[in-house]
Amino acid sequence: MQGRFSAMDSTEASSSPLVSIVTCVYNAGDYLRSSISSLLNQTYRNLEIVLVDDGSTDGCVDNITDLLDDRRIRVFRQANATKPVALNRALDLLQGEYYAIQDQDDVSRPTRIQRQMEVILAHPELAAVFCGYCLLVDEKRMAPLLTSKTAIECKADIDTLRIPAQDATGLYRMSLVGNMRYDSSMPIVEGFDYVMRVGELHPMMVLGECLYEYRWHASSLTQSDPHRRDQMVTRVLEQACARRGKSYSATLSRGVSSKYQSHNSFVDNDIASVFVASVLSQRQANCWRSAIQTGWQCACLHPFDLYYYKALVYALLPARLLRLFRSTRRRT
Repeated sequence: MQGRFSAMDSTEASSSPLVSIVTCVYNAGDYLRSSISSLLNQTYRNLEIVLVDDGSTDGCVDNITDLLDDRRIRVFRQANATKPVALNRALDLLQGEYYAIQDQDDVSRPTRIQRQMEVILAHPELAAVFCGYCLLVDEKRMAPLLTSKTAIECKADIDTLRIPAQDATGLYRMSLVGNMRYDSSMPIVEGFDYVMRVGELHPMMVLGECLYEYRWHASSLTQSDPHRRDQMVTRVLEQACARRGKSYSATLSRGVSSKYQSHNSFVDNDIASVFVASVLSQRQANCWRSAIQTGWQCACLHPFDLYYYKALVYALLPARLLRLFRSTRRRT
């Protein structure tokens, strides 16, 4: 098929490493068009998009046939086998020296791959580079995260059983992670587990620029079955402790469920914490007005739940009081 990838684009891209972008699709509906379009509009041109249709029944892939004319897109179809299985198939098929993730309903900003590639090429020791992101709620962009993290800071996160960034924002170096696969027994949390295992072996960084838009909606798997989600998170953490020769119960004296401050935060996987992190990163960047707006947007999610006012309080507190308040909470 004739693609829209021009000869000039091809010449410019030939000197750049090939980046494979992996998108696994299952009943993405109308969201798939904006997701794939955002990849075709990347300023980094030497791309292949490996799209694995994991048994969709809503015709979402067939509805974007006009986009599939672009020769950078390779489509593979399979019976529904869960997202980690689809991811592993993509890893077996991709041709790039680097690969990135793009969730089926999310959006990458035009310079995402270019900026992440600039960082990873400048640091040959890195296995992965993540980036900042914002939430996409009812087509409104909210809670941008702008905090960068060094390799040392990322390692500190991994050592304390946290991942340093949203897993979907990752761009990976195949020469370091090419033999690794997603755990097919970990649906819903396969990305969390994968980043944890990569971070245990290799350095990674976070680029503090908002280059990814993470769609948040009630129908997502992480929210449709919160009890199962937490069971899977516990399994990931138990296995991480076992790999390190530590006791899960001794390492985490409080269980996964203890992080939730209300029933709403349990159901929505503590999305309020993303707003809090966004407020703090915006205050650090002296974006005071945006921080207050972010805090207010969080409160509006559940106006009768006091926990969702935490981000707004953090946005309004004077800097000295905020530091005192946070240091007191860390000691308790």
